[in-house]
Amino acid sequence: MSDTMSDMKTITLRALRRDASLLDAAADGEEIVVTRFGKPYIRIVPAQQPRSFLGAGRHLRQREPVSAAPIPASAWKGLG
Repeated sequence: MSDTMSDMKTITLRALRRDASLLDAAADGEEIVVTRFGKPYIRIVPAQQPRSFLGAGRHLRQREPVSAAPIPASAWKGLG
């Protein structure tokens, strides 16, 4: 196991389903590895906050409805 992997909390998928408070730990900055059938399955990390909210309401002046389609990658610039 790598050093990075050993610094993370490891839980089972079943434990995550039963205890949603584990997501609060991830939101507070803790990285969590979820295992499935004894093998790493997913890694939960806290979402990065945007640096500013400038332009966040740009869609409000549009005359057409906002699409339910996924946000294009070009709209995510500056978030990561």
